[in-house]
Amino acid sequence: MFKLNSFFLKSLWKGGLLLLAILIGVLTLIYTERFTDQLRAQENDRVRLWGEAISLILSSNSNSDLTMATRIIELNTSIPLILTDDQNTILTYRNLNSKDTSINFLSKELSKMMDYSDPITVNISPGVEQFIYRDESRSLKRLRFFPKLFLGIISLYLFFAYLAFSRSRKSEQNLVWNGMAKETAHQLGTPLSALFGWTTILEEEGVKSKALNEIKKDLSRLQIVADRFSKIGSEPTFSKVDIIGLLNQNSDYMQKRSSKTLKINIKSNHQLPNLKVEPVLIGWVFENLMRNAIDAMDGKGVLSISIRVLEKSISIDFDDSGKGISTKDRRNIFKPGFTTKSRGWGLGLSLSKRIVEIVHGGRLYLLKSQLDKGTVFRMDLKII
Repeated sequence: MFKLNSFFLKSLWKGGLLLLAILIGVLTLIYTERFTDQLRAQENDRVRLWGEAISLILSSNSNSDLTMATRIIELNTSIPLILTDDQNTILTYRNLNSKDTSINFLSKELSKMMDYSDPITVNISPGVEQFIYRDESRSLKRLRFFPKLFLGIISLYLFFAYLAFSRSRKSEQNLVWNGMAKETAHQLGTPLSALFGWTTILEEEGVKSKALNEIKKDLSRLQIVADRFSKIGSEPTFSKVDIIGLLNQNSDYMQKRSSKTLKINIKSNHQLPNLKVEPVLIGWVFENLMRNAIDAMDGKGVLSISIRVLEKSISIDFDDSGKGISTKDRRNIFKPGFTTKSRGWGLGLSLSKRIVEIVHGGRLYLLKSQLDKGTVFRMDLKII
């Protein structure tokens, strides 16, 4: 229960942090939009004032004081404007931020401004009107764009930082795995050597019994386990292996230690090539997958192991008729320490995936699973 809760809490923390980051980003964009909308309204007021200044100048006489109106027109150095008559003929323009003054360019800019906002009407004289079209100033456009750029840069930084952290953590995990495996092999080796010595002494003293033979078999099995741990993290020694023979060897071992109501069937319709693998480690993977399937079937059912030969690899399916894996657990099954069993450490599938993918360059994954109907794990191994 503790292991399940720890994985749930870890997922909860990740989800919470992601939601918080999204919320901060959304609030930033909302605040920026509101602020730019205020600036846009201010620019509208400035353009309206600019239009009134134009109207005042055009309707003035020679004695009018136009200092203020002229100053208002001169101060607009940032808002792009186009002045047209009632036939949309361009009369003048200002602050278009381009050296291109062709009719084609000005017409495109006018079309953009018409889409951007309604025109401001300038009354020149009774019955004569002109229209001011405008766009956002360059500063306002930059202000709208900057938060998106900033959030994008922060997101990229966090993404690459997460990748770097993940790789660093995986590297540390590899060192821990390798160190623990070698230490386990070393700790097992000393008592195993002593036990083998004692069985030899018993044989020399004439002790012959079925129990002694079984003890020797189990000691040989423990020796294999120690050998497996010693090979984790070491330079693998690859050799050509009969995969069917290795599967049969492991299935015979598991079948003898299972109930009679449980069957293991191995099927292959192809002549299999000998694969170049690390036999001790691949045998360990086979045993882990079989053991998990047997545990899932609670002592009764059928484990079908089928093998297909592809162009550059072979595919091995472990199909059990057990209780299946729930949707919420599927993402965690290959994580170290995750288990739904009351016993065990949750290392079998994690170790198996490392052996298949890191040591052999293959793939091990959950193909499909359905509650109360069964699960299929697939292993792909390259043909070398």
